[in-house]
Amino acid sequence: MKTVLVTGASGFVAGHVARRLKEDGVRIVGTSRSAESVESFDRVYPARLGESLAAVFSGESIDVVVHAANHAGDDEYEINYSGTRRWFEEARTAGVGLQILLSSLSASPSAVSGYGRAKYALEELFTSHDAVAYRLGVVIGNGGMFARIRDSVAAGPLVPLLDGGTSRVFIQGIDFLCDVIQECVTANGEGLRARVWNLQQPSPVTLRVLMDSIRRQYGYRCRFLPVPSLPVLWVLTLAEKLRVRLPVNTTNVRGLREGRTEVFGSDYALFGHREYTLEELIEKTMVGMSPTRSAGGVTQ
Repeated sequence: MKTVLVTGASGFVAGHVARRLKEDGVRIVGTSRSAESVESFDRVYPARLGESLAAVFSGESIDVVVHAANHAGDDEYEINYSGTRRWFEEARTAGVGLQILLSSLSASPSAVSGYGRAKYALEELFTSHDAVAYRLGVVIGNGGMFARIRDSVAAGPLVPLLDGGTSRVFIQGIDFLCDVIQECVTANGEGLRARVWNLQQPSPVTLRVLMDSIRRQYGYRCRFLPVPSLPVLWVLTLAEKLRVRLPVNTTNVRGLREGRTEVFGSDYALFGHREYTLEELIEKTMVGMSPTRSAGGVTQ
C-alpha cells in the first residue's frame, strides 16, 4: 500500500487531498500543530512548520510528500522557506520518491509579500531536484481564501470592497486540484517533474464579480463599500504585529493588490478538464459538493 504524507493536515486543501487519495486505498499520514486526529488521515503527527520530521520518516515508509503547510504572519519568508526546505531535505534523505509543492500564483523573486518570495525560492529548490510544483490561485471550495471572502460578504450589511473590486482573481475548483494531485501520485510524477505548473483556470474574474456572485447565489443581503486597499493593509500589518488574528491577513491583501496588473499563463487545459464557470463552482460549494470529476491526465 502506498503511503502519502500531507503536511498541514488541518488545512482546507490538505483535508480534501487526503480524502481523495483515501478513496484510492492510499495510507494517509499528516502533520499538524496539534496531535488531534483529522478526518481521512490514518495518523497525524504533531509538528510545526520547520520542526524535524525525523520521527515520522523513521516510523513510516513514506512514498510521496504533498507539501501543503503554510505560515502567515511574522517571519513569513523565513518560516515558509526554511521550514519547508527542512522537510523537503529530510524526505530526500529518507528516500521519498516524489515530493509535490503546493505553491501560489504570488510566487515571484520580487513579490511584495515574504510568502510569495518564499514560494518562488521553494519552486526553484523543488524543480532542481526533480520534484513537482503546482501554483494555485484562489481555490473555490468550502474553506481557505474563498471561505474568508464568502464570510465577509455574509457579515453585511456593509461589506468593504478593496479598490472597488478591480483586482483580478484567478480561480480553480477544489475538485480539479484534487484530481491533479491524485493523478500525479498515481503516475509517480511521470511527465510532471522538474517543472512549475500553473493550475488556475485561464479566465480570471474580478473581485467584485466574485463577491457579487457569492452575494447573489447565497442570497446574502448586503451592500458593497469601495475602500482603498492600502489603509487596510496598514491596519492588518499593525494587527499582525500585535498578534491579533483577523479573517484576512496581509498576504491575502497583497495578493489581491498584485493581481491588479499581473498576467499569468495557465496550464489548466493540459490536464483534460473543462473550464467551469464561477457560478458552477460556487453552486457546488453551496451544497457541499465539488464539480463532477472528469478523467484526464496532463499532456505535453
